[in-house]
Amino acid sequence: MKYKKVLLVFPDYKGGHFGALRPPAGLGYIAETLKAHNIEYDVVDMAAGASMEELKEKIDSFRPDLAGISLMTFMYRRSYEIISFIKKVNPSLHIIAGGPHISTLRENVLSECPAMDYGAVLEGEQAILELCRGADPSSIKGLIHKSGDTIIFNSERAFIEDLDKVPFPKFEKFPLNKYVTEEIGIVSSRGCPYGCIYCPVKAAIGRQWRKRSADNIIAEIQYWHNKGYRQFSMLDDNFTFDRDRVIELCSRIRDMNLNGLELNCNNGVRADKVNYEILKHMKEAGFAYLAFGVESGNDRVLKNINKGVKMDVIEKAIQDAISLGFKVTLFFIVGSPGETIHDVRDSVNLAMKYPVFDARFYNLIPFPQSKLYDWVKGNGYFTVDAETYLNNSSQWGDTPVFETPDFSGEERIKALRLVRDVRKKIRYNSMKSSLAPKLGPAAAVAAKVYVNDWVQDKLMKSGALRRNLKKAFMRVSH
Repeated sequence: MKYKKVLLVFPDYKGGHFGALRPPAGLGYIAETLKAHNIEYDVVDMAAGASMEELKEKIDSFRPDLAGISLMTFMYRRSYEIISFIKKVNPSLHIIAGGPHISTLRENVLSECPAMDYGAVLEGEQAILELCRGADPSSIKGLIHKSGDTIIFNSERAFIEDLDKVPFPKFEKFPLNKYVTEEIGIVSSRGCPYGCIYCPVKAAIGRQWRKRSADNIIAEIQYWHNKGYRQFSMLDDNFTFDRDRVIELCSRIRDMNLNGLELNCNNGVRADKVNYEILKHMKEAGFAYLAFGVESGNDRVLKNINKGVKMDVIEKAIQDAISLGFKVTLFFIVGSPGETIHDVRDSVNLAMKYPVFDARFYNLIPFPQSKLYDWVKGNGYFTVDAETYLNNSSQWGDTPVFETPDFSGEERIKALRLVRDVRKKIRYNSMKSSLAPKLGPAAAVAAKVYVNDWVQDKLMKSGALRRNLKKAFMRVSH
């Protein structure tokens, strides 16, 4: 065994919009894979509050011979700082990185961050396992490594076909009491076969869709329910892709009769992959919250981004979900090719048309390896250089990184500020409506406090505040 002790690190992404909402599923899968093959590991989750000093203390006490770190592109320079710090603490410690940033930018990442020794592209479970066992780095598919001053990518490895063979995360060494929500994220499938132009799907997660069985997902829910957890979120983008699997899973969950169970699809589902029957099965199984990736309020823009779904299908899905009692959130993007300020108003009108729980409008960020990025770059539409915007720009912000003849930078700023106010109004109306039966006129005051920017920021970063507010609302509702 070349590497006998592995330290897994999740960066803190200082300046991010969210706190550590839940334990990171990607590192959870790596941890469980190492454990299954008798490789000792430990965890430092900096997003959950661990400091650089605590990271150093863990390196000194655990004495790992390999560190694994998960990278997102947002705030990637901060992650590079952490990697360099690890190498400074122990120069002999080898470092492997995985996650979306590595999968998308690949060799460039090792070039930009010399302290990094390896990168694992796409699924990393088997690559890190082979590396730990001592396989020659040049023979490990999916691995980026160095040979002298040369950085080499060994080509992609075949995807794991049977996801049931990958042990689901149990987060045994993660700080479960420090996450913002008391929710466990479940990855029920991997990959996405669709071709939306803004998504670097092929490079980041792969087009080949693979599923876990209903039995395997049930085992994960049961494991956590036995430990006292009641809230679960499906993190994959295509939970409803296989309708037969959804129906089977929902039927099995109903038969289990688990008390207090709440299931959510926080990450969004495609409107063309649900119907009234599917949604009814989900509702009866305990699904309470559902998000739809709408993206735009008119068919022309949807066609431009290759969404592959039309407005009539989207509206029918929204109507069905609301009629069944789901809390519905709609996801939109602002700034698509061919979009104008008038098209954004179509999105606003759709969001305001139905009594949805929330509507999120994202500032469109072109990522490398996406058709959108190539289109923006090819037309010279960028207003910010890639190195700067990939590190600093947030989909939550109101600063555009490109403009078009149809939609100037100034108009984009106005649109992003407009939709921010629209979202606040929708959330206010939703909260006021839910509290009115118990609070009467006071519901308006409570709802206004709830949507306050400062309160929302704290709710996304403070587990204690979130739990106390939830208890208060439960007392009111009962």
